[in-house]
Amino acid sequence: MIKRDTGPIAVRPMVKNTGEYFLTEGATLYFTLRKLQDRSIIMQKSTTEFEDGIGVITLETADTENLDEGTYIYDLVMIRADGTRDTLIPEGRDSLYFVIKKGVKQGQ
Repeated sequence: MIKRDTGPIAVRPMVKNTGEYFLTEGATLYFTLRKLQDRSIIMQKSTTEFEDGIGVITLETADTENLDEGTYIYDLVMIRADGTRDTLIPEGRDSLYFVIKKGVKQGQ
């Protein structure tokens, strides 16, 4: 992501073999951005609104403008209405990386 840009993170997790979607009324989806080195939390955003099993978390300019350029790690966690907690990671991955790149200065 380019520093100071705005962008959505859309998630539609599905139960393998059933086609059932996880994100339903009463659930909360959390996006947590952490420092790569020590895993300390830099930012956390959430949503409880889902349409057709899709959760969207939008990163705003204010969310990224003070981040240093570099690689971060993030996770997506869903807490279902019944309290069940699921960490959402694509199959075959053990970590998700988020890269912040220098943006163009305003007026250029």
